Amino acid sequence: MLTRISKTDIRKGMFVEAVECSAAAFGKRRFLLDSKKDYLAILESPAEFVVINTAVGDEATQSSGGRRLSRAEKRAEAAATLTRSVKALKAELINIVVGGALNMEKISKVVEEIARADDETSSLYFDITRFRQKDEAMYQHSLAVSILMGKLGTALELDTETVALLVLSGLLHDVGKLTISKNILQKQTPLTPVERKLLRSHPQRGHHLLKRHAIIPDEVLDVCLHHHEALDGSGYPSGKSGSEIGLLVRIATVCDAFDKLTTARAGKSERAVADAMSWMFERDYLFDRKLVLRLGAIIED
Repeated sequence: MLTRISKTDIRKGMFVEAVECSAAAFGKRRFLLDSKKDYLAILESPAEFVVINTAVGDEATQSSGGRRLSRAEKRAEAAATLTRSVKALKAELINIVVGGALNMEKISKVVEEIARADDETSSLYFDITRFRQKDEAMYQHSLAVSILMGKLGTALELDTETVALLVLSGLLHDVGKLTISKNILQKQTPLTPVERKLLRSHPQRGHHLLKRHAIIPDEVLDVCLHHHEALDGSGYPSGKSGSEIGLLVRIATVCDAFDKLTTARAGKSERAVADAMSWMFERDYLFDRKLVLRLGAIIED
């Protein structure tokens, strides 16, 4: 639970979500307050209030007995959360495809759980998405990408609203694949030219589906349509290049590629994290190298 308190009431062990002042005055956010330096910096900042998360840090009472949860218990809770998230995401994406109304309240709950998770919990979320069931793979991939996008946005110190947009974009970026036959998506042998062309149409298909819903932000539509663009213009569907590709799309491109490289897929085995990072880093004509490096640092942490 997020709680707003006076900065004079902060103490060591609290999990600080935000200090209510400009980033220039105090730019750090979403961290465990465990150093005297940060404590004094908050007190000396122009902020009057601090937002803490009582679900983590020393304020947490994470079970009915008020005791700390073990790593195994935390993993079990994270797994249960992701199971609920996959179920909710699957229902809403299918609803979008069949022309139903989009329940943003349900999607927003998934976004909130991912965006507000502390580093340990979000890492657990990502680890759990490595183990994929065939029929749930697309939804688990979307969750994994959204988790990575949120973590990368946080590491880049983007504002809370932008991090939430990144998470939402990750959840919805591949919705167009639900209009393509599983025989193509799960094919173990190389795709034919016709099949590859059809698969490459999923960004436009997804964009068309999402655009029907006025509640979907333009940034999310942009990520859905352009998450397969490349810096050298060799991507699809628009062949955008360089500065034509915005930050959110660049983040999506890196996170989407990393998850695919490190997960076993139809006809392809997974790469080790280090190998995947090296492969992407060497292809700075496709990916933003600074984002690849930042993502690598997050995964290694």
